[in-house]
Amino acid sequence: MIFIFGLVFFQLMMMATSDCSPKLDNAVVEDLFTMLVKYKGGSEFRNYRKWRDIPAFTASLSASQTINANDVVKFDKIWTNNGNHYNPKTGIFKAPREGLYHVSTTVMSTHGKTVHVRIWHNGNKTVGLYPGTGYSEATANMVLHLKKGDKVTVKGGGGGNTALFSSSEHYSMFSVYLIA
Repeated sequence: MIFIFGLVFFQLMMMATSDCSPKLDNAVVEDLFTMLVKYKGGSEFRNYRKWRDIPAFTASLSASQTINANDVVKFDKIWTNNGNHYNPKTGIFKAPREGLYHVSTTVMSTHGKTVHVRIWHNGNKTVGLYPGTGYSEATANMVLHLKKGDKVTVKGGGGGNTALFSSSEHYSMFSVYLIA
């Protein structure tokens, strides 16, 4: 039975990749995988969730920015934005449901300038980054318990201007995703 399912799965994949859009391809694969999980019925698959249902985003800066203290950094190059819970126009991630979330940011300073930023949770400062001057980098990773509607962002953290370096190489980034 599993061999027949695998053969049907392979044939459907071949049809999907030749005639369908990438979004439809992913939906077909996920639906087939879900069918297999239901057929197999193994306990290791009972908590399976579709990847597109997991709140997650990663965004980076496509160009250098100068920000003042408490200015929100607007990471404009979207790599992943499952559920569209990150708004690149505001620079804010809004939690769609309660859970434990991994939050990460990496920033790089421009030549001869300093960087000072903080991760903020609902208007409260959390960790800060201060990598120094001249193409120095700093990274912060943390786990936050977020409730539905909580907001997470990266803001300028010090007095005066902060110069964030980025380019088409995307040296500065921000990411949040649900882990539990």
